[in-house]
Amino acid sequence: MHLEQNSLSTPSAQTQRSGLEGLITTLEDGTILHLNERACELLALDNIEAKGKKLHQLTTFYSSEDASPLTAEQTPFQIALKNNPYDKEIILGIATGGTFKWFVFHISRFSEESKSGLLVSFIDISKVINQNHALKDKQQQLQLLVASLNDLVFEVTDTGVFKNYWTNDPGLLFYPPEEFLNKSLTELFPADLAIPTIQLIQKSLQLNREFKMEFQSPSEQHKDKWYSLQIKPIHRSQNRIALVVSDITKQIESTEKIRFNEHKFNQAFHFSGLGIALTNLDGYCIESNHTLTKILGYTQEELSTMKFSHNAHPDDVERDIGLRRQLIRGEIETFTVQKRYRHKLGHYVWCSVTIAAVFDNANAPLFLIVQVQDISESKKNIEILKRQKIESDLVKMDLETKVRQLEEFTNILAHNLKGPLSNMPMLIDELKVSTDEKVKADFLDLLKISTEQLTETLHDLGEILELRSNKSLVFEDCDFLQVFYKVKQQYIGEIQQKNAVISVEFNVTNIHYPKIYLESILGNLISNSLRFTASDKAPCIEIRTSLEKNGTLLTVKDNGLGINLPKYKSQLFMFKKIFHRGFESKGIGLFLTRYQVESLGGKIDVQSKPNEGSIFSVKFLERK
Repeated sequence: MHLEQNSLSTPSAQTQRSGLEGLITTLEDGTILHLNERACELLALDNIEAKGKKLHQLTTFYSSEDASPLTAEQTPFQIALKNNPYDKEIILGIATGGTFKWFVFHISRFSEESKSGLLVSFIDISKVINQNHALKDKQQQLQLLVASLNDLVFEVTDTGVFKNYWTNDPGLLFYPPEEFLNKSLTELFPADLAIPTIQLIQKSLQLNREFKMEFQSPSEQHKDKWYSLQIKPIHRSQNRIALVVSDITKQIESTEKIRFNEHKFNQAFHFSGLGIALTNLDGYCIESNHTLTKILGYTQEELSTMKFSHNAHPDDVERDIGLRRQLIRGEIETFTVQKRYRHKLGHYVWCSVTIAAVFDNANAPLFLIVQVQDISESKKNIEILKRQKIESDLVKMDLETKVRQLEEFTNILAHNLKGPLSNMPMLIDELKVSTDEKVKADFLDLLKISTEQLTETLHDLGEILELRSNKSLVFEDCDFLQVFYKVKQQYIGEIQQKNAVISVEFNVTNIHYPKIYLESILGNLISNSLRFTASDKAPCIEIRTSLEKNGTLLTVKDNGLGINLPKYKSQLFMFKKIFHRGFESKGIGLFLTRYQVESLGGKIDVQSKPNEGSIFSVKFLERK
């Protein structure tokens, strides 16, 4: 903008110097002194009304850069009043009926006697500016066309005839591009595609607007291909347009995939066998499916006003708070917990709850997906299965014990009966042939011994069989102290004879068990402790009970002869095994004790050292 300091003769003379220029003079404060008719005409001002006012009070000026309105301080007139004018022209616009008129302003100073101010001259350059804008538009269109050369660009007439093409990918379409040249759309494409395209071409030229359409490949070999068609007018005078063809197969497939996924999600959401809800980050329900209403008993409208934690069991409320925080922070992808929710009818429903978060493109959490499965019945079944497993384990243990006992019984039959039975036929044969009476008497004594051994073994086996066949065992509440007194009374003579001391400490006072078995077990253990003692040492026996996992432990400790366990441990509870000579013993007491204990799921064990005594431990597995 060139603002010269002039000294024209008068301001009025200055304002009359050109018929094409608008001329305005102002005082130092910006008040208008004079303006010519051309200025009034260009700015649509009234000469009389304009005098005495300032330009920014009469009209709004707009920047040529971005067509934004200028404040009074931003106008070059005010800037020139505050500073020395510069040699520069300024282009400004005013709004007229939805369009802009553009002017180039030249500002210079004047002085006349006691008056000084600005001389503003300007001319209308709207035509030039508009042409410049049109050229920019064309340049932009050309840039768009150049940028789209990765696609396929055709130059086409208003009748749909292909005249030229540009592309970096000749294989983009289903025909080579050169096959289109000088041919019409109606020759190359089916009528349902060619006719609408020609109509859009003509409409684009008529309205000078860009149009778009999408179409599927008409070629049978490329039915899966989709294309976008952009129609851009380029030479209105020559009735030519640019036809830009882009392969949008991937976009279409992506869109269809998104639609399909949305459909799948909706189907999965509404028809899932799981209860599903979408909640905000605070846990309030946004949407729920029908299955969730069946699980909790509330309608979807009722659920939409609920916060799930309000309906959770008090013991379960704090369980997943930390996990939710981790989920929202993106530290974990999902988590599953088991918790209880209050049903509308008042009872609690056990549920397996899986929660995942949904994030936006900026990785900010949007909402939570909550999947709820009713596991109340499963919980009941698990408890039933636990009980059944315990029962089956007991049955298994019982069967294994019985199998082992049968094997032992078979071994007893094989070994304890084999000797006497094999001896008897041999002795009888010898008696038949022998004529010596003394020899016969000896054979008869041997035969008698074999018979007694056989009878004794059969008697002992009979006791075992009677024990095995006892199906009428009665489980009852047994008081250990009372059972002890009864057993002690059976051995009172031996206790007094040997000055035995027996102490008891029944920390578990009662047990649910067959009394006849308990008396037999305690009796055998006390009997052994009294019997297998040194002649110079008074027996000292300690009997205790304590609570163990899944049962009761009974221990009987003595100060007797003890047992060499490394040597005899494997034979300790076997039939007719004796470990101390010179004592009246058949060797079946511990065998029967083990059978009685194990037949009801218990265990018996021993700790012992020669001449230091023994500790027998019996684990009772209670059945109620």
